[in-house]
Amino acid sequence: MSVPTVAARAPWLARMRGSGWLLLLPALVALVVLFVVPLVNVVADSFTEPSPGLSNYASLFTDGYTLRVLGRTLLVALVVAVVGVLLAYPYAYAMTLSGPTMRAVLVTVVLIPFWTSMLARNFAWMVLMQDGGVIQKFLGLFGLGQVTLLGTTAAVGISMTQVLLPFLVLPMYSAMEQIDGRLVAAGQSLGAPRARAFRRVYLPLSTPGVVAGMSLVFVLALGFYVTPALLGSSRTAMIAQVINIRTKELLDFGGAGAMGMFLLVVTLAVLGLSRKLAGANLTAAAAGATPNRAAGSRGEIRPWLRVHTTVVALILAVPTLVVIPMSFSSAQTFQFPPQGWSLRWYQELFTSPEWVAAILNTLQTGIYTAIFATVLGTLAAFGLARLKPRIRGVANGFLLSPMIVPHILVALVVFSAFLRLGLNGTLIGIILAHTALAIPFVVIAVTARLQGMDARLPHVAAVLGASPSSAFRRVTLPLVLPGILSGAVLAFVTSLDEVVIALFLQAPGAITLPVQMFNSVTVQIDPTISAASSLMVVLVSVPILFAQLRGPAQKRGRK
Repeated sequence: MSVPTVAARAPWLARMRGSGWLLLLPALVALVVLFVVPLVNVVADSFTEPSPGLSNYASLFTDGYTLRVLGRTLLVALVVAVVGVLLAYPYAYAMTLSGPTMRAVLVTVVLIPFWTSMLARNFAWMVLMQDGGVIQKFLGLFGLGQVTLLGTTAAVGISMTQVLLPFLVLPMYSAMEQIDGRLVAAGQSLGAPRARAFRRVYLPLSTPGVVAGMSLVFVLALGFYVTPALLGSSRTAMIAQVINIRTKELLDFGGAGAMGMFLLVVTLAVLGLSRKLAGANLTAAAAGATPNRAAGSRGEIRPWLRVHTTVVALILAVPTLVVIPMSFSSAQTFQFPPQGWSLRWYQELFTSPEWVAAILNTLQTGIYTAIFATVLGTLAAFGLARLKPRIRGVANGFLLSPMIVPHILVALVVFSAFLRLGLNGTLIGIILAHTALAIPFVVIAVTARLQGMDARLPHVAAVLGASPSSAFRRVTLPLVLPGILSGAVLAFVTSLDEVVIALFLQAPGAITLPVQMFNSVTVQIDPTISAASSLMVVLVSVPILFAQLRGPAQKRGRK
């Protein structure tokens, strides 16, 4: 007598394979409504407003001011990517040479910027670069006089480089970890000097990580708004600032849309080119890769590399080291290091009606965003797992599309659509926009967990007679729950620290904490931002640390 198949014993497994699109549908609909349709409307406006034709695109390359802004934006993004590589490559290389303890320290330092609010980091650089600030005094020691940084393109570039350094270090480290260090030693044994062996062997194998990091940093830098707005000036404006002015003040959706489309085309071109370049080197990298590095394959960390790594670590940690002490300053202005100590700014933060309302709005927005994005993203991840590989790749690319579109373009798209729908100036509008941004993070976290799960376990449960709900509740959910929780944390933090979209949609009753912080610097001169920045560091870092520590704790509990 033949043994019945698993599908015959549990017909619900066969039905489950066809339910992928049903699970994907809610997230797809949400992104189409909140992102795709508004994006199409912006594209249409760029060709029709104020009159049909290509005049908005022609002005990008014929209007002198716009052309200068575009050139400055591309140049700053390129310089940030190149300087970032020069700083990040030796640091990532040192991580591969270090022992387990030192490597853990270096990785933690790289993650510090992720734990620090974007606005807090920019505020710290603003204080350090102001006239009479620490950096100006330090440069004076070398006879450079009263060098003015704040309000210049250099200030914008320095801050952007620091903010984006982790996006360079992590891909490079990931690529370098796959390289067998004995290959360089083999080159030296054949008579090549150490430098030539490194240049001919190690550098080509690490190229995929370099290309991936540079392309990511370049496209992220194109859409930066907060850093140029706080540290730059109108004379050194970048494209995101011009899009903001044309959208909010001039309501020139056609001109702003053309600029946004230019950014999007450049972004897609750079990402496509980088994928082709990195792909060409992946085979070479794989040929010389070994996931388990042999004992003794680590090289010596030379003195110059130790110095370089220490300097980069300090650069990564500077904002946190500045923001927290400043929050206890008794000065009426932005001052570092503090000359006196006080809790007055924390008292102001938690007693001022404006600041308290901003904190409550932020928490409310973050919680609802986490709930909506986690539900939609988790369903989508389960749906993706049930699709055929080729279709899965297309659907996954669509779900992750909000991540690759320049942030300022997302803000423009949302502002334009919500203005027509009457959602501008409302918390629900901010929540919906943040949900569209956060869904990709949940999809990535849950998908990674699903890929690491043994797919045979639900089948085993079916053979033992488990119903669909019982198999999901007792087998699948406990295994996937860490990924769901990580996705929820990422969604919450994404909403918590988002400022550009919230700035576009703000109104007196819908001001989040990052927007209040931004306004306290650009509209008022309110030192309460130092206490708010420290609070944001805590609000962002605690959930991330909890998510990181929970994984190892669960693994120990299962042993």
